[in-house]
Amino acid sequence: MPLPQLMPLLVAVTIARCPAPVKAQLDDLYRWQMSQQELRSPREIVSQKGRFTDGLYQKLWRAYALDPAMTPGRFLDFDPFSGTQVNTYGAKVLGCTALPGGGMEALVAVQAHLRNRLSEAPQKLRYQLVMDSAGTWKIADIVYSDHVSDPRPTESRRLTSFLAELLDSNLRKK
Repeated sequence: MPLPQLMPLLVAVTIARCPAPVKAQLDDLYRWQMSQQELRSPREIVSQKGRFTDGLYQKLWRAYALDPAMTPGRFLDFDPFSGTQVNTYGAKVLGCTALPGGGMEALVAVQAHLRNRLSEAPQKLRYQLVMDSAGTWKIADIVYSDHVSDPRPTESRRLTSFLAELLDSNLRKK
């Protein structure tokens, strides 16, 4: 097999157990998310500010504040913590890999489906976390992927890229 075809296989790293603070950060996020998923608003995300880098938090807050009834343009029409438009019923942190520069990527299986329907296969999300100066793991990005083994996520499958484009498109409409 030629080297370019081997690169995805060479880059793939074995997933290991996540550090306890990373697992706790994600478990607590989903505990909050499942209790608040019907109440999405900027007011609700404020309680989770400490889980995110400042840049991601600001984008999430601004995106949650978009109200299609009040503001022309696009709005956040899916759950960023499942990558779907349905309810979340559970999430499991499957493991982590170290990222260059000291970051961490956590693979999370999210059970999301319509009420009273048989459960579909879990959504697999890759959370990218960085440690802040106080030693706390913060969520910097979420990568949505049908093929989690693909180590080359496209920008369109990153939450930060989606939010930046969403917010920018709404600014252009004003």
